Amino acid sequence: MQYLVSTPGYEDENGDYHPGEEHWEGNIPCDAVPSTGKAVERVFEDGVLRSYSYTVYLPSDCRMFTVGDRVKISLLGGIEREFEVKGFHRYQLQCKIWV
Repeated sequence: MQYLVSTPGYEDENGDYHPGEEHWEGNIPCDAVPSTGKAVERVFEDGVLRSYSYTVYLPSDCRMFTVGDRVKISLLGGIEREFEVKGFHRYQLQCKIWV
């Protein structure tokens, strides 16, 4: 799994806006488990009900993810899919994100 890193845009001394840049980082081993053929809803730690398509299991020492982060998962057969993080939880032996 990879995550999207974005740098903010800026204005130069002439007042011209320059957009930030985006690139993918990381090579986090994961196990992506699809929900039962349809999007499932869950109330997350912030009290918001969100639907998700996959539960992704990560190592316990992975970086922290926040709601709204963009991740890219490499599936079998060379398929890559991009998702938005809906929730994150760190357990003692693993971490979970819902996308």
